[in-house]
Amino acid sequence: MKLEYDLVIIGGGPAGLAVALEARRNTVKDILLLERDKYLGGILPQCIHNGFGLQYFKEELTGPEYAERFIAKLNDKQIDVKTETMVIKITPDKQIIAINRDDGLLHIQAKAVVLAMGCRERTREAIALPGNRPAGIFTAGTAQRYINIEGYMPGREVVVLGSGDIGMIMARRMTLEGARVKAVLEIMPFSTGLIRNKVQCLDDFNIPLKFNHTIT
Repeated sequence: MKLEYDLVIIGGGPAGLAVALEARRNTVKDILLLERDKYLGGILPQCIHNGFGLQYFKEELTGPEYAERFIAKLNDKQIDVKTETMVIKITPDKQIIAINRDDGLLHIQAKAVVLAMGCRERTREAIALPGNRPAGIFTAGTAQRYINIEGYMPGREVVVLGSGDIGMIMARRMTLEGARVKAVLEIMPFSTGLIRNKVQCLDDFNIPLKFNHTIT
């Protein structure tokens, strides 16, 4: 299948959604948004805690609520979307080759391409987790997806390494799901996350935060 668009956006997370809406507001006509997952929103659907939307919508929303607001705006603008679509090549003349189950191989000619694929958590090797069979060791984002999207509980007795916002949020999340979070360990002499997350996620649930600690 061969298609032509003024603008093709690769990635349907918050950045891709914002680009699509802003492009339409600036009178870009034919817009296509490609997303490899089966739903739009990127990481937002697994971020079920609040704290989103204060600047843009002037109210506090959860990640899924924030995503739905943008998706509703997208639908109102009649912007083409293809989910479960993997981009496999972009040529110098802005031809995009992608694939999905419904259309098969897609050849999409674009006048402009925006890459909005988001970021990825660092791998175990990048954060120096030892061993070649680390059963029960998860990055915070993976644990978050397991619980909030897949409905799978990674463990019942938990230690969180790192006091960034996602680490503290996941300490609370796992506590709410019945896990016993023994401690949040931080190698620095101070927390690297927001004070409100320390209070709401750790202090309110009596989860110990130990500074100058790490795992060897």
